Amino acid sequence: NSGNDADPNQMLQAVSMTNDYISLEHGHENMFATLFFGILDPLTGNLRYINGGHEPLYIIGPSGIKQTLGAHGPAIGIMPGITFEIRQTQIEPGNILIGYTDGVTEALSPDQHMYSKERFLALLEPCPSSAVELIDRIKTDLFDHIDYAPQFDDITMIAVYHKPKP
Repeated sequence: NSGNDADPNQMLQAVSMTNDYISLEHGHENMFATLFFGILDPLTGNLRYINGGHEPLYIIGPSGIKQTLGAHGPAIGIMPGITFEIRQTQIEPGNILIGYTDGVTEALSPDQHMYSKERFLALLEPCPSSAVELIDRIKTDLFDHIDYAPQFDDITMIAVYHKPKP
C-alpha cells in the first residue's frame, strides 16, 4: 500500500488513543510526550502528519528551507479527549525532510553554552545531496560542540530524502 491509501481516521485514532492512555494512566505523574506522526508515500512524496507539540520538522530544497512543519496541536498526555488534526504536505524529488528532538538544540558544551536552534538551522544550507550527508554534517558539528560535556537529554534525528526518478 502507498501512503495515500492510509486511512486518516486510523491516524487520528492512534494518536487519540495514545493521548488518552497516557493522560488517564499516568496523569498523576504529570507525564506527557511530544509527537510527530507521519505517513509518507515514497512514490509521490505526499506526507500526512500530526505534530503534537514537537519541535518543527523542516523540508529542505536546493535553496534552503522550503517549509516548516510546526506543532499544530498539544503534546500528548496532558488531558484526555484532545482533538488532533491531520495536515498534508508534499516532499518534492531531491528534497529532504529532517526532524530532531530538543536534546539536539539544547545540548551543552563543556562551558555550558547551548548548541541552539540557530546553529542547527545554519547547517541545513546548502541542501546536501543525501539524508546521510545531512545527518553526518549535523552530528559532526554537534559532537564537536558537546566535546566531553555530559549528555543530559536524548539526541535524536531523522532525515528522509525523496530521491528523484532516474
